[in-house]
Amino acid sequence: MRNFLLFIVLVVLPSLVSGQQVLRPAGTFTNDTIRIGAPLKFTLVHRHPEKLEVILPGTNYNFSPFELVRKDFYPTATKNGISTDSAVYTLRTFDTRSVQSLALPVFVLQGKDTVRVNSDSSRVVLHQMVSKVIEPLQFRSETRLVPVEERFNWPILLLWTTFISLVSSLIWLIFGQTIKTKYKLYRLRKDHLYFTSRYNAHIDRFVKTGVSQSMEKAVSLWKNYLTKLERSAINSFTTKEIVEFYNDNEEVNTALRHCDKAIYGNLITEADAETKEALLMLRRFAKSRYKANREIIKNARNNRQHAGLAEPELV
Repeated sequence: MRNFLLFIVLVVLPSLVSGQQVLRPAGTFTNDTIRIGAPLKFTLVHRHPEKLEVILPGTNYNFSPFELVRKDFYPTATKNGISTDSAVYTLRTFDTRSVQSLALPVFVLQGKDTVRVNSDSSRVVLHQMVSKVIEPLQFRSETRLVPVEERFNWPILLLWTTFISLVSSLIWLIFGQTIKTKYKLYRLRKDHLYFTSRYNAHIDRFVKTGVSQSMEKAVSLWKNYLTKLERSAINSFTTKEIVEFYNDNEEVNTALRHCDKAIYGNLITEADAETKEALLMLRRFAKSRYKANREIIKNARNNRQHAGLAEPELV
């Protein structure tokens, strides 16, 4: 009997005293209803004597039937020997039960022991999106497609535009000079073939008719072709200026002076061999200038490289 009383005094009474000092925490939901997957806040507040060490549930706690989304803890506030610990838990549920409840505990550290004190249970009502389910489920046999507005894929366009620009820039950087040279040679050959075709037509017409107008058109065409070829206003030059431009070329001098006499002196009544030869001399000279310009274009890159490596002349 004496040992039993001693047990009550040493064990039971301290536990009763400690239990009276630990108040139950208050836990409530902020809303009365909840939707599937929607966030809901649960507030837990616990007031206790200042000397007690209390721990609130952390992220590892099982909040079933809810899932923890976020927790917000607030610093302990103490006034008149009473401390207040509080936390707000953001929860969500995917449980389909119409009424769901939650009671969170606090853990009080007393020496080597831990006392669990639960809050009152707080309930929420699940908002049902489907009021009635017909069993068995019925499926529609026919459905119509809903027209969806077609939208242009601007990111893909921007991606392709950037890619094409980069590839084009790379190709131009590597093969740009070659492409320019090929294009110039193509235009040069095209212009020469066009000139040769028309010039030969004027010669044939002059040979058949002997009319000086055909010779005049041939010489005018020759001057215009060389103007474009040499990039100089040869079509506005006099015969003397043209001869000087080409360093007193004998063929050019002879052919142009003979043509001038035939055109402006009206000395020809019919086509003769000498006049035809003068026109052929002009055609051969135009062809030689075409070949010379073609070689200049072909060797332009090498000429620039040699010019860059050449040593400057001493003055």
